[in-house]
Amino acid sequence: MIASHCQGNLLKKLYIDATLPLRWGPHPPVGIPRVETALIRQALRWKASPVGFFVVDAQGWGQMLDEAELRYLRQLVDGKLPQPVGGEHSSYPARLWKVLTIMRAAPFAFGREFDRVAAIFVSGSEKRRGIKFQLSKTAIRLFKIVKSALRPRRAETKNPLQDRNATCFLSSASVHDIAAKKLPKDNAGGIFTIMHDLIPIDYPQFVGPHHARGFVRNTEWQMENSDLLVCVSKYTADRVRCHAAASMPDRAPQVAVASPGAFLKEAISDRSTTCGQQGRKFVLYCSTIEIRKNHILLLKVWHRLMPILGDRLPTLVLCGRWGWMYDELVAFMKAHPELRDYVQFRSNLSDQQLAALYRNAEFSVYPSAVEGWGLGAAECLDFGLPVLISDAPSLAEATQGLMPTIPAHDVEAWCAAVAKACTDPLWLGELRETIAQRYRPIGERDFFAAIIGHVGALGSTDLGHRNCRPKSAAAEAAGSTSKMPAERSTLRPAEL
Repeated sequence: MIASHCQGNLLKKLYIDATLPLRWGPHPPVGIPRVETALIRQALRWKASPVGFFVVDAQGWGQMLDEAELRYLRQLVDGKLPQPVGGEHSSYPARLWKVLTIMRAAPFAFGREFDRVAAIFVSGSEKRRGIKFQLSKTAIRLFKIVKSALRPRRAETKNPLQDRNATCFLSSASVHDIAAKKLPKDNAGGIFTIMHDLIPIDYPQFVGPHHARGFVRNTEWQMENSDLLVCVSKYTADRVRCHAAASMPDRAPQVAVASPGAFLKEAISDRSTTCGQQGRKFVLYCSTIEIRKNHILLLKVWHRLMPILGDRLPTLVLCGRWGWMYDELVAFMKAHPELRDYVQFRSNLSDQQLAALYRNAEFSVYPSAVEGWGLGAAECLDFGLPVLISDAPSLAEATQGLMPTIPAHDVEAWCAAVAKACTDPLWLGELRETIAQRYRPIGERDFFAAIIGHVGALGSTDLGHRNCRPKSAAAEAAGSTSKMPAERSTLRPAEL
């Protein structure tokens, strides 16, 4: 049990905000949703102390989940609900009916990302474009509006955010909504949030202006209202401390690190996988298709190696959803149609299909320009798959310094590394052996235990409540919880 004192109050309650996975809905989580889904899955399984689960409504008010909603949440994070994946050979009406059935069974309205993913499934348009995609998305949103209008008004519950004796995890979705609507900052309890990166602030050229403005606003809200910021990597924690020191030195929250590892393999451990690729050897890059992920470098590498390696050059499988600012990628493919024999794009895969790709690939590549953690790179090592990574600092951290590192924009160096991996099986074998002997996976329980430990240690330092926070941040920066020894944690992984 989390036990700490702040102005004489015993902090002994923990509440977890499940807004993001419930809004994400029953389709394969990626990135931030995968991390928060893992956190909630472990919180639901935690037996050491009671945990409450809530959502945040449009007014910024926390609403506790009832028993039926908790059952749905448990099925959702365990991947036991029908998903809008597969069914490539079914008819358009059949695919649309499947989506509407999924939506009808949910106790909450899904968010916009589910609308887009479901519209991709129904229309077959992976790039989120075209009349068929737009019509499908419109039909899905109309159904959502009607369903919301017919749903009985939800009975009000206590607001855990106003419990002075509690600490609440606030999801990234709720932070975004509260910050965007500039809702009153009347939270009475302690708050902790997860910081995944500061990329839109440090590298605004990789995101659209609208997203960058929203990210700056959300980050400012987190730093002003959170008692604890849990960062997914040491690199992100360093960037958060620097930003906090520069932007609000008198109100900087505690900063801690809880590395998430990679949760895909663990999440499907009790479910069978389907074959992801047949025939020709292939190299995998699993990541959202957007400018920051540097897919264009791989196209240039494959284009240069085609005449050199010929049939020894494996197919490049680019697995991920289409994001933003990928026009250069599309233009390069159009200018070099011969690449179509060597490059495949795969989207809207189930977790089982993705796992099969990791298991069957020759090796992986991860040339991203910058990362907060590098979930896809860590997933490779979880499956024993060698991965060539860029020199983004967090990627070396995610792969525990075990994998070859190449400058993100050095095409010649990437050509040499990929050619070596394609033609030197002994080298690949050595990399696989390195993973087998030296890689230490970070499980969901480890991640959750680290967070609980930081929350417990937070309370023991008179910082468990925002009203208790000292005005000077100098001492806080000097005593960052990211350097706190494990002995100070009030909970141990064995208790989980």
